[in-house]
Amino acid sequence: MGTILKKILILFFRVLPLRDDIILESYPDFSDNARAFYEYLLKKGVNRRHRIFWARNNRFPLEEPLPEGVSAFYLDSRGLGETFRRMSALYRSRYIFDGNHYIKKRRKGQVRVHLGHGMLIKIAPEYHNREKIGECDGYLTTGENWREVFARKVGLPEEWLLPLGYPRNDALFSETGGRGLQAPYLMWLPTYRQHQKHLEEGLPARYPYGLPEIMSDRQLRELDRTLGETGMTLYYRLHPAQETSLTKSVSSAEPVSPAMATDSPAMESVDSASETGELSHIVAADDAFLKEKGILLYEMLAGAAGLITDYSSVYYDYLLTGKPIALTLGDREEYFSRYGCAFDDVTEGVRGFQAENFEDILYFARTVSAGENPWKDELEAMKKRYHSHADGNFSERLYEYMEKRYGWDGGGK
Repeated sequence: MGTILKKILILFFRVLPLRDDIILESYPDFSDNARAFYEYLLKKGVNRRHRIFWARNNRFPLEEPLPEGVSAFYLDSRGLGETFRRMSALYRSRYIFDGNHYIKKRRKGQVRVHLGHGMLIKIAPEYHNREKIGECDGYLTTGENWREVFARKVGLPEEWLLPLGYPRNDALFSETGGRGLQAPYLMWLPTYRQHQKHLEEGLPARYPYGLPEIMSDRQLRELDRTLGETGMTLYYRLHPAQETSLTKSVSSAEPVSPAMATDSPAMESVDSASETGELSHIVAADDAFLKEKGILLYEMLAGAAGLITDYSSVYYDYLLTGKPIALTLGDREEYFSRYGCAFDDVTEGVRGFQAENFEDILYFARTVSAGENPWKDELEAMKKRYHSHADGNFSERLYEYMEKRYGWDGGGK
């Protein structure tokens, strides 16, 4: 589409009045904080009073029609029709709630709240900086104690920060969390080491399955056997930005025969699943799995007996559950040679069980399966440090803030 035509459209839309329309954005589409807040808006019937637009990053077809008053546009619009719809939404909507792609304000009178997609452990300087973020009327955080980190490390004005909590964390208080899953279970959510779009900046491929400290087929099968002995299932989910061509699928692990089981004393007895190549207790919780089970990721987290993670923001979210957390930070020196860190010492900034090797992973699984949480007090202190609210009313709190500050929806009348 020509530059001159775009300029004409911009001039056209700028003379039209703003409407009390709402833009939501997340990555992946229809997920994260924006998804949780959107569902609360539907619950309040906002879509019957105001237009709601989803700013889409991907072009996968929608499986179900959008509800009344809800439509979508593509951020990478192509052709006159798509561009017209995108610009109409961007230039005429008063309220913008972005979560990943920074949707900057186009004109005076617009209100923008950045929902974020995770509190900081790692910092990507090319993404987490004031110039890239653009002007905000609010930047959502989970607590007051984040002010120093965002002011010092990211350069955001303190008056932007809204310590209201993340809407996605409402699901952690769900009474139906973990429905349809084999309990008890652990969840493992590692962050990416090699980003799909920035491979040159990533770490050298190190973990064959993308799971830190799992270095071989034999270790994977020993973990599977230990889980079986303790009656646990492990659901793992790689970060959506991880370059998966650099990792093997867990299902592709080669079977280990008894004659080859010499890595550790625990491997001297190899069960029939190992011999046949089947893994009975380690399951990929990818998008297809979530769809099949009809469950959201954070609903799964609500039902999990414990979490394994590393530099992922899910650490802070899971603190709200009070359950055990293992942190695989063994590559921290190398990791933070490529990325910035929110803390001077990451092991002081995020506390829990520090799993430095494979044996620690096994120990964590056994400890959780026994119903023990020797890190409870330490994790409770972390929850109080990073969360100002722990009540499961995060979407409601944001909605009420917007109503009080901007009178944006008439209080649901």
